[in-house]
Amino acid sequence: MSLALTAAIAPSAAAQQAEPEQPRATSTLDAVSVTGSRIKRAQVEGAQPVVTISAQQIQQEGFATVYDVLNSMNQQGSVEADTQWGSHTPNASPINLRDLGPGRTLLLVNGHRVADYPLPYGGESNFSNYSNIPSAAVERIDILTGGASAIYGSDAVAGVVNVILKRDYQGDQVRLRGGTATEGGRDSFDVSWAGGRTGENWSLTYALQATRRDPLSGRDRPEMDDSDDMAYSNWTGQNRRYGFNPFTGLSLVDANTNERIAPPAGTCARFGGEFIDGQRLSYNQNTGVVTNAGDYCGVARDYGDWGLVTGSEDYSAYLYGTWKFGEHTEAWATLSANRSIGRWTYDPPYVYLGPFQDVDTGRSLYAIRQLTRREAGGWDRLANYNKEQSWDLSAGLRGVWADRFDWELSVGRSRYTVDEYVRTVDTARATDYFLGSPTGTAADGTPIYAINQARLYAPLSSSEYDELVAKSHNSAYSWVNQASFSLSGDLVQGWAGPIRFATVAEVAKQGYQLSPDPCANECYPVDVVDSGGERMRSSAGLELQIPLLSTLSANVAGRYDRYGSYRSSAAIPTDVGTQSDTTWSAGLEWRPVESLLVRSTLATSFRAPDMHYVLGEPSSTNQTVIDQYRCIATGAYLTGGCNDENSNIYYTVDVNRRGTPDLRSETGRSFTGGVVWDIVQGLSLSVDYYRIELEEMIKDLDRDEILSAEAGCRTGTTISGGAWNNPGGAGYCDTITSRVLRNADGTIASIERGPINLAQMETSGIDASLKYRLATAGWGNFQLSLDYNNLLAYREQIYRTDSDENRRDERVRSRVRGSVHWDNGGAWDWTVYFRRLGSMRAVNWGTCERFDDGYQPSASDACVVTDTATCIWARAASATSAASARRSTGTSAPATGSPTTPRSTSTSTTCSTKWATRTRSASTVTASTTPPCSTRSAAKWRRNMCLRSD
Repeated sequence: MSLALTAAIAPSAAAQQAEPEQPRATSTLDAVSVTGSRIKRAQVEGAQPVVTISAQQIQQEGFATVYDVLNSMNQQGSVEADTQWGSHTPNASPINLRDLGPGRTLLLVNGHRVADYPLPYGGESNFSNYSNIPSAAVERIDILTGGASAIYGSDAVAGVVNVILKRDYQGDQVRLRGGTATEGGRDSFDVSWAGGRTGENWSLTYALQATRRDPLSGRDRPEMDDSDDMAYSNWTGQNRRYGFNPFTGLSLVDANTNERIAPPAGTCARFGGEFIDGQRLSYNQNTGVVTNAGDYCGVARDYGDWGLVTGSEDYSAYLYGTWKFGEHTEAWATLSANRSIGRWTYDPPYVYLGPFQDVDTGRSLYAIRQLTRREAGGWDRLANYNKEQSWDLSAGLRGVWADRFDWELSVGRSRYTVDEYVRTVDTARATDYFLGSPTGTAADGTPIYAINQARLYAPLSSSEYDELVAKSHNSAYSWVNQASFSLSGDLVQGWAGPIRFATVAEVAKQGYQLSPDPCANECYPVDVVDSGGERMRSSAGLELQIPLLSTLSANVAGRYDRYGSYRSSAAIPTDVGTQSDTTWSAGLEWRPVESLLVRSTLATSFRAPDMHYVLGEPSSTNQTVIDQYRCIATGAYLTGGCNDENSNIYYTVDVNRRGTPDLRSETGRSFTGGVVWDIVQGLSLSVDYYRIELEEMIKDLDRDEILSAEAGCRTGTTISGGAWNNPGGAGYCDTITSRVLRNADGTIASIERGPINLAQMETSGIDASLKYRLATAGWGNFQLSLDYNNLLAYREQIYRTDSDENRRDERVRSRVRGSVHWDNGGAWDWTVYFRRLGSMRAVNWGTCERFDDGYQPSASDACVVTDTATCIWARAASATSAASARRSTGTSAPATGSPTTPRSTSTSTTCSTKWATRTRSASTVTASTTPPCSTRSAAKWRRNMCLRSD
């Protein structure tokens, strides 16, 4: 659970009691556009559930960015964000509604698409970044949590996030906000200016914002800087008996026997505490044999220089202007721009030297050398950074035709550019520095060196570090050009009321390009692969709202999308062809009384294959793998010999990946049904059930999955000795075995990875929301907001023969989000925000459950028998696991269930000016009601709790 307290106090001159807020009228609203439908309507609630977050709510609950508030929503799943070590996109923040994948949530800004983030999510697929949207310009955020492809097209599978930016704003508001983490590090600062002016036939809204967030590294959190700090559930049988082998800092290894050659005495101590003496122990769980592969220098704190949270500096600007022509036509234009600099690291620079032949001993060796913070001269000189720029320009005309139809014509262009600078060791320079010039060449072509021990076993100076470390520059960009025309209004008068319609026609062209450093794969390894291309999209859709009775109406929609004109940026053209998809939705709204809405929607959805899945250029990396087929064929699996100590099984191969041009679109179905009830004045309740099914999901087969399936296809056995069942039916083994190319001696030459249409998924649950507003004459105004989500089912089948068991317990099963707000109408306000994440089952967390490799823990592992069907984070398991952790490493794993100190605090000051309210035709411009100056303080706590059931 997390708490946020905020308080705003105005100068005493403004501290007078405001009149109680009058109840909102729900039946006299002008027709407005609501996310989830293009038909303007007077009712806020429709056939599909939409969660709305206002700018005021964002400020009250203490959130500084759009991503922060969206990440707190109950519908958000897990993501590879900047807080995850090894993220492929360290300066981006995706949203993953319903845990269906970030690419299956559609981002709209003012109802229009924006350019994808240029770098692929997880190195595989396209997605949207939510951290480059200026929160100072936000009016509200609408979150539609259900399939909406029939309205918005591709990607609207799990839902739609529509960020509505300010317009027709009157006055100015300046905000200053500063904060820090209570445990040190992660200082933050924000300054923003939002304002606007209006005239009789024009308006101009603007916003500027600057944000800074300091990075957080493992050294800033001693409880997270080493391997033995990880949750005990992730400790292997070896870890539980003998602790962890430190990460390699400096090691010289025999390439044939895997034996470590001990460094000279006192070597590790020369590195100023960065390295410690270590022994490479391995434990065979099946035989109980412990092998010592020799001495080396280990990293004192494995994750000390890894980044826990990315640091960033962001600068944003926003403009929105309108000009009215006559009575019925208005022109508008908007421009938003963002510049971001992110600082991050997840693996400090290191170099792999060899293999080479030692001139003195004739042995085949290789060396690993980690560069340290001390050698670099500080964390900043270890860190990598991103420079990002994005902008979005749109303009259009809108108006009323024939006094009954609303129309809008718009065009726009959006572009996103990323320049990534990664510190890597130049292998050629490092080889020359540590090994010197080769003295010859062995018969097998291996270079012969006389190791320069005076350099290999000594720390670098700062200037020597600069000589060895290069800064690779990887660049990427994405863009989209689009145009749309929409028409809506009352079509005809039906028997129960007017039949309303909305139609839309869209055309768009989008593209991307990934460009790795020109020295890639020659000087040093990089993750970005040269690839790119573009495609066209054309769409048309129709939506109808049909009153069936005075209390019952139907909403139906259909849409056609066509993707084609693919063009790859590669020298060799890629023949993709075209893809077309038709989607529909049907919903009902029943209002038996004015205060009650019963609703349901059934819809289909689709997601066109990502361009990176289709147009991805061939890439190749050298990776060390376990050859599972040879492990089984040689019988090594019977004695536990399939590990990194067996060089016949564990060796380096080429792993290749390329796009798949003939991928099909992912398809889905969704159903939502629920009620919205205004119980009494100021009190409302909504409860909705949802179910989403996906088929033909695109999955990128990884190397281990291919090797496991190849071994099963060839032997009928798994690496653990059990029988292997073909999960893909006829033709599956032919596909898998063709992806593993072997040499004449049976070793692997290469593994061919790539995306295929394969998986299917289903999720269902319940969303509930309770809102209460109370205005008093003497005590001010009170607001209560309480949102609840319960995950009922989560099923995923990679192969159709896989079990479709409910894996709900492997995810957070319930979530509660809420706030309590109290104000006196303007002089001050006070908010408590809280969030609770329910329990999830953790496998092997101090228990006697069998490991995946078949190993059965015993009493010597200090395991405890427990019921894994319930929450095993109970105090007994926690105490036993912590005791086992102390026995193994001398340290204790963090005890679950205990409160922690406040995580962060912040203070913000807001100053506003008021301008007279003006009336422009049928619309009213409202001035800011914020007091002239106010100060707001916030503190956040976190408490982890575990319940035995949900």
